Amino acid sequence: MILTNLSRASAPAKVVLLGEHFVVYGSPAILGSIDRRIRVSAQIIRPPQIIIRSDTGFSASFAANKLDECGTNLSEAQKFTYPLYFAAHEVISGSLNAKAAKLGVEIDIHSDIPYGIGLGSSAASCVATVAAVGSLFLKRDRHWIFTRAHRAERLIHKSSSGGDCYVSTFGGLIYYIRNGKNRKIKTRRSVSMILVNTGIKHSTKALVSLVENFRNQNTSLFDDLANSATHICDQAALALTEDNPIKLGRLMSRNQRLLETLGVSTVETDNLVRYCLDSGAYGAKLTGAGGGGSVIALVPDEYKTEFEYKLLEKYSYQCIPVQIKSYGLMKY
Repeated sequence: MILTNLSRASAPAKVVLLGEHFVVYGSPAILGSIDRRIRVSAQIIRPPQIIIRSDTGFSASFAANKLDECGTNLSEAQKFTYPLYFAAHEVISGSLNAKAAKLGVEIDIHSDIPYGIGLGSSAASCVATVAAVGSLFLKRDRHWIFTRAHRAERLIHKSSSGGDCYVSTFGGLIYYIRNGKNRKIKTRRSVSMILVNTGIKHSTKALVSLVENFRNQNTSLFDDLANSATHICDQAALALTEDNPIKLGRLMSRNQRLLETLGVSTVETDNLVRYCLDSGAYGAKLTGAGGGGSVIALVPDEYKTEFEYKLLEKYSYQCIPVQIKSYGLMKY
């Protein structure tokens, strides 16, 4: 069954408030979808091809009637877009009508999520692509979309906990446990933060391996850190529901110290976190894999303008105000 020839979907970026890295090993994390999104449109085409274009300038095409392997014979654009191709191919191959009619899909991507700074742009791309392509042929719920988006994202981050795809699909503030029971955290008012992009590029794969090696070599210490991370997340969930930003900020800073012990923070990040605290933030920490990337700071509303001015005066880092939004995936 073909429902429509054109469909659109959008999915939000995210920040990890607490719990990154530990979530891979079964501890909870708190993630929030933010007010920046990736928008994907998908259109049926008659040649059995999957064509992917983005407003960032890349374009790639693949076969739709068979799954091309991600080998050395692919172009750089094809390697970059391969997870999205994989996601689209899985949806098409699951539609008997699409296979019988030898149909293809043209996918256009528009993003206001900066790439590579820890905001989950790859997960949001996978979620929006699965939703847009899936809506051409099938009526599926968010869990179906999440599962397939997570499979595609794991081609990028093999050890992904699924948290990025989950919060991008369902939206809001999520208390997330890998392969566990997840729940939304309800707050009395919206949560907003300032994200500071250091511009320092990192390799998520390398940082995940670093933590894995740390865990293998320091089993007892890692278990203690993971228990502390779990306690911090549980207390932070209460602080969010109680609208207690001072407590939340302190917990964020405690989480940062755990990440420093793991070795995923950098001297530049440590210095930036301290400067954020000295400049009036309730709390600050890295968000995402670490190794550079971005820092999130919880700042009182009345100090945000002064806070950004101080940061720009001290550093040349980009400041991005972000707000947690309750809506996740949208199809239209």
